[in-house]
Amino acid sequence: MKAVKGKSRRKALSGLKNKAFQRFIIGLVTVAAAVIIVENGAAPKKYRLEAGESSKYDITAPRDIVNVLLTEKLAEEAAAGVPPVMMRLDDVPIDIINAVNECLDLIGSTRQKMDGLYGRTNGMDGENFAGIAEQEAEAVDYLMVRMNGLGISISASHAEFLLKSATDEEISRFETLLISTVSEVMKSEVNADNLSQKTEYIQNVFRISDLPQELRDIGAITVNALLRPNSVIDEEATRAARNEAYEAALENKQIIPEGARIISYGDIVTEDKLQVLRELNLLETGGFDYRFAAGILAVVLALSYLLIQYIRVFCSKVIPGTKETILLCVIILLTLLSAWLLKPVSPLLIPVFIAPILITILLDLRLAIIVNVLLSFAAWLITNGDQQFIYIAIIGGTASAFIVSGANQRSRLSISGVVIALINSLVVVCIGLMNKSDLRTIAYDSAMVSVNGLLSVIFTIGVLPIFESIFNIITPLKLLELANPNQPLMKRLLLEAPGTYHHSLMVGNLAEAAAEAISANALLARVGAYYHDVGKLKRPGFFKENQLSENPHERMTPNLSTMVITSHTTDGAEIAEKYKVPKAVRDIISQHHGTTLVAYFYHKAKNGEQGDNIREEDYRYPGPKPATKEAAVVMLADSVEAAVRSAVDKTEGKTETIVRNIIKDKLDDGQLDLCDLTLKDLDLIAKSFMHIFSGYFHEREEYPEVRVRKEPDKSEWDPVVQRISGVKNTAVRTSGDGRTEQTGSDTHTAAEEAGGVAKQQAQEHR
Repeated sequence: MKAVKGKSRRKALSGLKNKAFQRFIIGLVTVAAAVIIVENGAAPKKYRLEAGESSKYDITAPRDIVNVLLTEKLAEEAAAGVPPVMMRLDDVPIDIINAVNECLDLIGSTRQKMDGLYGRTNGMDGENFAGIAEQEAEAVDYLMVRMNGLGISISASHAEFLLKSATDEEISRFETLLISTVSEVMKSEVNADNLSQKTEYIQNVFRISDLPQELRDIGAITVNALLRPNSVIDEEATRAARNEAYEAALENKQIIPEGARIISYGDIVTEDKLQVLRELNLLETGGFDYRFAAGILAVVLALSYLLIQYIRVFCSKVIPGTKETILLCVIILLTLLSAWLLKPVSPLLIPVFIAPILITILLDLRLAIIVNVLLSFAAWLITNGDQQFIYIAIIGGTASAFIVSGANQRSRLSISGVVIALINSLVVVCIGLMNKSDLRTIAYDSAMVSVNGLLSVIFTIGVLPIFESIFNIITPLKLLELANPNQPLMKRLLLEAPGTYHHSLMVGNLAEAAAEAISANALLARVGAYYHDVGKLKRPGFFKENQLSENPHERMTPNLSTMVITSHTTDGAEIAEKYKVPKAVRDIISQHHGTTLVAYFYHKAKNGEQGDNIREEDYRYPGPKPATKEAAVVMLADSVEAAVRSAVDKTEGKTETIVRNIIKDKLDDGQLDLCDLTLKDLDLIAKSFMHIFSGYFHEREEYPEVRVRKEPDKSEWDPVVQRISGVKNTAVRTSGDGRTEQTGSDTHTAAEEAGGVAKQQAQEHR
């Protein structure tokens, strides 16, 4: 059971150590943090307001917003203001006139009957008069009933007046006035809304007439009973007209422009303003806005996916491990955090340029550009879609990446800050002119973005050493610091191993030229060459270029000498780590000999007593082989410099033969298998070496006093080039004036790689 648990624990630990898993966790944490930052930054300030209360805030619109309720209210008012479409009823006036005529005819016929009745009253007795009175009463009732049948309700007194009291002339004037007024009114439009007005008009005409009061009352009653609308509302046409007016009014949206006041302090909160605040997500609802957060999450995930795909396709070598992934994520989160904190002050002060500048210097230019674009959109959400910000972030950020690319001095970074400030100001001026902003606003915004650019560069200069130290990232600025001769390790090399120091300077020149020729990191190659032999500080006297008298290897076995010589690569890596030299340079120190054979001591051991038991593996450097172009260039430069320096014949043809033979030997030995060098690169390296050597070993005219001197005897040349495998030997030449010159050379390398010339000279010397 314990064994199973132990196995599970080991499996879990191995999973945690997996780089892919580590990078997944780092990415997940970064996305989560980015969502939180962007969501909190993009979420607007919330207000607690209710309809009908007095506002305690001045609230402005963060963007153009339509006041929907007010727009709908005005549209409804416009629709209601459209008068109804009337439909004329042509039969109604005729029916009313006919009803009036029927009423008047009824009155006339009834009066005629009454006149006939009165015509028979002459000579009648009392009994007959009683019968006439009864007939009169019947006539009154008849008239009332018939009038009521026409819808005209008159009283008995009115009926009696019409039949008994009214004269014919009064009845005639009554009829004329009734017909004329009714006809006049019915010629106009009479509808349900103005019917009472029209009726009152006719009644007023009767009231001011000179007719008896009874006839005036009867006229008013008749008109009120018979008059009705001659026009009615066409509901369908009216509805269509009002709908058309409503739609037209809706097109005229009531827009609150960006920056305008939605509600002022002390204003009464209306429902339409509450609706606007609700749409802008400015009201406290008491709950978490999941829809808003989901939108932010979707955007951040999309941007993250694009960045991951870009890195996978184009920048996989730039982000090879966990360290670089963490660095990139820290820079991204730092930029988003600054956007969140500085947005309330001004979006133009958000230092979005920090990311492209840092990524360009610490990682890669192409990566910096894509990160800047994606970060600009993420920060744009935080600024709630500020137009100026997105232009400045994308244009200024991309320009800043190009400007600082290749910056190898802090002074150049400072100048870059000024250039970035000018570019940002130019962008702001262009946007201001497009928006027709006033000059004062343009000047103020230009000053803001200029300060932003300068502060971004100042911040970058300040944090660069921190990032270099924490993430052990090597930058051009760091490389220049390492190349300074006042560096403690370089000073030690100069004082304790001067021969090695001068040899390293020469190798640095060769390596830098070769790296430039193949588009590698020339500055890294130079610095790697400067430090490639610092391991010799542990035993400087065992390397010939640092020896002034005896050679201790003469008293040592080949195996022990090989151990001493080959240990200078591992010793160098340890010393460099102690002095906090970046890993890229330490890798060059460890790899600059690869697994090269220490040929001199190997052959010396093979020629010894135990020659048959000697294994070649025991006489090789421990490696590893060069894994980068820069490490391979330093290896070739180191070997070539030693071989050419130790060669007696330094003509151009002989030097080129030595150079190309060494490169071919390294290629054949498999030392360049891991560094991605092509045959074209190797040819360019050889040509660059020859260009440097042509400057060092060019022919000079002899001075006149030298020409008359005796040529030194050949025996005066003392190439103490006893090939101690892996040892930096010193070819000592005694010149005619008795001076000696030392030339640092890797003795075993020179002997085997220069076609055995030095080895042959050493044998002859013996």
